[in-house]
Amino acid sequence: MLANLLLMFGEAAAGAAEVDYCPVISSPPAGFPPVLSDIASRLPEGTDAQDPDLVTFAHEGSHFLGAGRAGYHGLYAGNGIRIYLPTPPVLTAQVFAAIPESERGSIYETYRRQGESEYWLAQPLMVVDEWVAYTHGSIARREMDLPNRRDSDRHCAQMANYAWHLHRLAKERPHYPIKDLTLFLRWNDERCRRCIPDWGKLFVKTFD
Repeated sequence: MLANLLLMFGEAAAGAAEVDYCPVISSPPAGFPPVLSDIASRLPEGTDAQDPDLVTFAHEGSHFLGAGRAGYHGLYAGNGIRIYLPTPPVLTAQVFAAIPESERGSIYETYRRQGESEYWLAQPLMVVDEWVAYTHGSIARREMDLPNRRDSDRHCAQMANYAWHLHRLAKERPHYPIKDLTLFLRWNDERCRRCIPDWGKLFVKTFD
C-alpha cells in the first residue's frame, strides 16, 4: 500500500506535497508488532513516546515522527516515509465548529480544546495527524490480536470523520491544492479498511 501512495505522489499532477525519509536510529525489542517496530526504530531509545501499552506507544510514536514546517505538516506513513502536505487555509477551530453535534462522538471535546493550543490553532492537519496515529494504534492492536483496546478503532473512525470535515472545508478554498490531501486521506481510509474489520460500519463517508 505504501508503494501505491508513493506512486500517486510521484505523479506530476499531484505536485504540492513533498516526501522525506526518517532513518532507523535504534533497535526496538523483537516482540513488538511490526507497525510499532517500524515506528520505534526511527525514534531514540528512551523516547518520551514510549508507553507500556503498545497500542498507545504506536499512536504516540507516530506523532513524534510527524513534523511541521512553514506552510506544511509532515505525516508519518510508514517504512521511514514522511509525507508533507500543504496546510489548508482553515483554522482548526473552524473544523471543529463545522462538525454537527450528532457526529462529534466521545473524543470531540478533548480535541476541540486541543485545537485551541498554539500550534494546533493554525495547523488543521493535526486532525489528520491524529487520525494517522489512531490508525497506527489500531494496526498494532490487529497485529497483536488484542481482544481489548477496541476504543482505538472507535476513536480512529471518529477522527476520520473530523478529517472528512477538514477536507470539505479545504475544498471550498479556491487556491488550495486539494488533490494531495485527497490522495492521502483516501490512502489512509484504505489502510483502516484493511486493519479494522467493521470499518465500513464505523466510517461511512468517502473523500471525494
